[in-house]
Amino acid sequence: MNFLESEGGKMFKINIINQYWLGEEVHDLCSHGELYIKVGDVVITNSGRDEEWGISTSALTLLRTLYEEPAFTYQEIDPERDEPLITHCGNALSPGCPISIYWGVQHMEGEITLSNFVKFTTTSYKEGVIDYKDLTVKISEKEYREEIVAFSLEVKAFFEQSQKKRIEDDDERESYEAFWEEYNTLLEKAHSA
Repeated sequence: MNFLESEGGKMFKINIINQYWLGEEVHDLCSHGELYIKVGDVVITNSGRDEEWGISTSALTLLRTLYEEPAFTYQEIDPERDEPLITHCGNALSPGCPISIYWGVQHMEGEITLSNFVKFTTTSYKEGVIDYKDLTVKISEKEYREEIVAFSLEVKAFFEQSQKKRIEDDDERESYEAFWEEYNTLLEKAHSA
């Protein structure tokens, strides 16, 4: 395995290019938009690629990686079984769109190894697959945490500046509240680390 190691420059970068609602702001429970993700010298996604991502849902899945390794870190990714780190559509209430980005996150003694990068660009798991098999980077746990926290804080600020959500369905409201309870708990834990 060929490792790229951080030497001054950031080996992992995730930024929100733009973030918006797909429907009416008061009813849309998931923010969407374009992301910039760069790993080593490889740009995984960027503006102008006709790619739209579920930003708030992705932020929660990335916050989870600060404390747990995705199941596919040590095995081949199975998009029908594994939860992606970057989602396309759906929200906290209805995940499952095949368009997504996966990568493994391995925690070892203050370092994070990111590997197994795969991007699915169509609704077929067989077509539009971009596999970055040889892309593996090692970064400090601190650098990874700071990148994920900055991303997640930007998402949270977007929601805080939006109109209050009107959720009529009790199950939807309960799921939405559980989403933000987990999000805020993980973010607070990461922010204070």
